[in-house]
Amino acid sequence: MTSDSGPMRVLLRTDAGVTQGTGHFMRCLTLAEGLRARGHHVEIMTGPLSIGWLRDLVFRTGLIVHECQSGHVSATEIMRLDPDWVVVDSYQFRAAEVSSLNHTVPVLAIVDGDTRSIEASLYLDHNLGAEDREWPGIAADRMMVGSEYALVRDGVLAERREEPWRFRGTVPSVLCFMGGTDPTEASVWVAQSLGTSTFDFEFTIVAPLDQHEGLSRVLGARKKVQLIAPTLRLPELLGRADVILSAAGTSAWDTCTLGVPAVLVAVVENQRASLREAQDRGLVLGIDAVVTDGHVGENPRSLVERLINDAGLRRQLSNRCLSSFDGNGKERVVQRMEAYSGSSISVRPGFDL
Repeated sequence: MTSDSGPMRVLLRTDAGVTQGTGHFMRCLTLAEGLRARGHHVEIMTGPLSIGWLRDLVFRTGLIVHECQSGHVSATEIMRLDPDWVVVDSYQFRAAEVSSLNHTVPVLAIVDGDTRSIEASLYLDHNLGAEDREWPGIAADRMMVGSEYALVRDGVLAERREEPWRFRGTVPSVLCFMGGTDPTEASVWVAQSLGTSTFDFEFTIVAPLDQHEGLSRVLGARKKVQLIAPTLRLPELLGRADVILSAAGTSAWDTCTLGVPAVLVAVVENQRASLREAQDRGLVLGIDAVVTDGHVGENPRSLVERLINDAGLRRQLSNRCLSSFDGNGKERVVQRMEAYSGSSISVRPGFDL
């Protein structure tokens, strides 16, 4: 258990799936990167990994994986591994299960706008505007909130470039990434809109393989198009883009940290608040595509064309993003965990996501 004489043993408890998506899982892997870089031992407990590229990514990290039933937190299974900390990240976990576990071992609960009545030792909400919310009394002094705690992978940080608002070549490059599984098929809707543009740009779409036939159909004979399945090369692709279209989920903070001018799209209800906050702060252009009254505002084509045309706007958005996201969030989270546990550490290289 927790000791002030050595590194911490941290267990990550999260799930991923085609419908659930991969954002929660990727947040945990990013935190694992920060923990291991500071000398801590990390393992992960998860339901069956059915997404090929995510399995490959976990294998590459070398993390020990413990398979369990999805959607539940079993204190019995967890405590057999004798962790000093447990990190939980899923909307599916029952608050009572997590709170009960916290009576035995410190729990870091990663949340999005709502603690869901979870009792934890620390809480993390790295979304924009989280610092302005009124949190329950039990959580108020245990919160890590806002973009200063944004969990961003080292692989993304390595792709930051000087003046990312400037085009890298004579023809701008536009990248579309709507999440690791894109269950709403937002990529097809975006492609249908941009496929009608008369502007000259290179268009790369990262989307599940089962969408590629539909994407090819809606894009027709448009030239300079590349379709890519979800890939471990995503940070490199994001870093090389001149304009990014991204779902307003966890990957949006990668985009903001890079400072690449972007259009964020809310494709599910829990992304709407983050999108509004990013727009209100002047960090991105945005579209609320969650169907409520049949109106989704501006279309992707008009906003992408606006960014291509307006260098001043690109520069403004980029500079505001870079001033809001410094890329040091995971280190701050790890340091709070260390301070809570009184652990000592020895800094060493982590792994590359």
